Order: sequence, then structure tokens, then C-alpha cells
Amino acid sequence: MTVLLVILAILIFLSILPIGARVLYDADGIRVRAVLGLIQFQVVPGKPKKPKSKEEKKAEKQKKQEAKAEKKAKKQTKKAKKQSKKEKKADTPETKKKLGVKLQEFLPFIRLGLQALGDLRWIFTIQKLNVEVTYGGKEAGDIAMNYGILCGTMGTAMSILTGALRIRKYQVQPVLDYECREMRIVADACVTITLGRVFIYLIRYGWKALMLWRANKRKGGATV
Repeated sequence: MTVLLVILAILIFLSILPIGARVLYDADGIRVRAVLGLIQFQVVPGKPKKPKSKEEKKAEKQKKQEAKAEKKAKKQTKKAKKQSKKEKKADTPETKKKLGVKLQEFLPFIRLGLQALGDLRWIFTIQKLNVEVTYGGKEAGDIAMNYGILCGTMGTAMSILTGALRIRKYQVQPVLDYECREMRIVADACVTITLGRVFIYLIRYGWKALMLWRANKRKGGATV
């Protein structure tokens, strides 16, 4: 009984554990960190590779040549088998099959697929979205005008994003800097999913697809 409770506790913990990625962008470029609960570790850019010796380079080159020759040989064998099958098929009389299914029979599956795509946003959670855009330039008048346009654009964009995605915390901050000669962008976004949400999503739409398939099968329609 204790073992079952421990296994159940582990499964519950894994189902609610957030996993995902954190993307940071600034003047130094893009950095990507993998997220596992409260733990984060950098993925991009990776650790710098050690320079290879001449022997290692030679061995790697030889391996690539061998792999290329093996791939070519497999391709020729596959081509010969395909040609042989074609010849056998030409010798045997063709049996006519009734092909094609009415589009009307697939419409429920198409609608279900579109609904599933729309509900994908339910799986993902944007834990944090911070964007700071510093606007500058040479002419003070142009800077002020473009800054106003930027504020309006960012506000509209965030209203669309918050309506389409699950965003827990966000801060979008346009900055006006007359001393800055170019636009600078600093961004920090963290996107996570949980295995529990993925599991529920798959069960929900898998069950709906199965029900549609069974209904079509009873009617004698599409069975794919």
C-alpha cells in the first residue's frame, strides 16, 4: 500500500511540475534556458567545443565517407527492390478498388482538428513576459512621434496576446531616450507546460475522435 501511495504521489508531482523554456534577448544576443520546476539551465548558446586534433579530424572525415558510401549502397538496394516490385505488379492483373471518400464524411474530423488546434493554447502557460523597448534617434521630433506610435502598437499587441494566450504576468515598457541613437530591445519570456494538462488534452480529443470514428463506422462512412 505504501509503494502505491509513493507511486501515486510521484505521478501527481510529475503531472503538475512545470517544464518549458525561458528565452532572453538583449544586446548580447539570444539565450535559451530549459526550465524544470524551479531549476533552470542554459541550452543556447552551449558550452564552447574544444578544438579537435588532426587525428580526430581525420577519423571523423573517414567516418563520414563510410557513412556516405553505406547510405548510397542502401539507396541502390532500395531502388532495385522497388523496381522488382513494379515488375511483379505489372505481371499481375490489377484489381479495381473503389477509391475516394466524400468530403462531407470528413468534415467532423476537420472541425475537431481545428478545435484541437484552437485549444492548444490551454496547454501552454506564459509564466512571464517582460519586454522593454528603448526608442531613440537623431531628431527629437521624430523620436517623440515614433514613441507615441510605439506605445499604441504595443498596447494593441498585448491586448491581442492576452486574449489569445494564457499569460500570468507581463510587463511591456516603452522607454524614450533622446541620447540613444538606435532602438534597443530587451526581452524575457518563460513558457511552460505540465504533463497533466497534456494528458488531459490528449484524452479529451482522443475520445472525441474515437466517438466520431465509431459513428462513421456505424453509418458505413470514413473509417480513418
